[in-house]
Amino acid sequence: MPDLEKVCLDILNGKPVNLPESELEQLLSFAQEHGVIPLLHHQLQSTLSPINAPNQLMDRLHTQATLEAASELARNHELKQVLEALANEGIQPILMKGTPLAYLLYPNPTLRPRCDTDLLAPFADRENTIHILTELGYLFPNPKISHQSACIKKENNGFIHQLDVHWKISNRPYFANILLYEELIKNTISVPKLGPHAHTLALADALLFACLHRAAHTARSDSNRLIWLYDIHLLCEALTPNELEHFLDQASFFRVTTLCLDALEQTLLRFHTKLPDAALGQLSKPGIQPEPTACYLQGYPNQFKCNLEALPTIMDKLAYIGETLFPRQGYMLSKYKTHNRFLLPLLYLYRFIAGCKKSISRKKK
Repeated sequence: MPDLEKVCLDILNGKPVNLPESELEQLLSFAQEHGVIPLLHHQLQSTLSPINAPNQLMDRLHTQATLEAASELARNHELKQVLEALANEGIQPILMKGTPLAYLLYPNPTLRPRCDTDLLAPFADRENTIHILTELGYLFPNPKISHQSACIKKENNGFIHQLDVHWKISNRPYFANILLYEELIKNTISVPKLGPHAHTLALADALLFACLHRAAHTARSDSNRLIWLYDIHLLCEALTPNELEHFLDQASFFRVTTLCLDALEQTLLRFHTKLPDAALGQLSKPGIQPEPTACYLQGYPNQFKCNLEALPTIMDKLAYIGETLFPRQGYMLSKYKTHNRFLLPLLYLYRFIAGCKKSISRKKK
């Protein structure tokens, strides 16, 4: 069986690839999981690409890329309406993650697939934001999970829009107060192709956020998801020297240099990102005291301990333990795609057993 990550990376980096047609399904499944099918299609159809791909592969990639392009048209139109409705009520959300990067850094926004659009909004406007989105036809299956509210809207043609409205940048207690809306809004940049009300994180802040977002997933198997690392790759290469210096200063100030260094090293390993050696050297300098967040690279139990210690009161800690062990019912029903509340005891048991298996598997690795 081929190293599927290596095959994807060789294609994305323009290297020759020899892939038997019998292994195409495995490659497509891997590429879908890692969010890089449109990028693979873009690279393979480039006249500069030295790769001769099987016709079956090109046909499948073309089909997926076409579907993504159609989805992007629908998302673009809907998001402009959402942002205008919020702006009319004096609410200015900050676009995060894949959507703004798709329009600012990728050659074409259809090359950055995503299942939802992430917005950061001030908590003071929470009730009004939810009201406005409800008026636009959005449903909130579970109005609040920690510091975010997810909602969906189904079009008559069956297309589903998904928004993830965040009140803080992360549900992880240690990260939640690192990048605050009140500070981020001062340095936002516009995303013209998404309309006059579209604003996103400054590139240095976006890079720091991308590193933290990856770190939040290191206890799972998807922390090195290729599309997330490709986001980091493009951000690194888009930064000016001053922006890079700001990123390094922020990483040091918030004591997350270890997490940022790991994210950048994993990105460089795969995409040969152009980044000054001095930047990596600055991130790798040992501090006077170990960074608390370094434990994020040491498995879920250590992450849980770090998050627990970041909470200020006993009540906050108890609430976090309760929410971790027994997430809200709406979240469980949504996650496991059922409306049958009688299944909840079994779902909680399944979740517990699955978590134990993952923990044992990670220890073996």
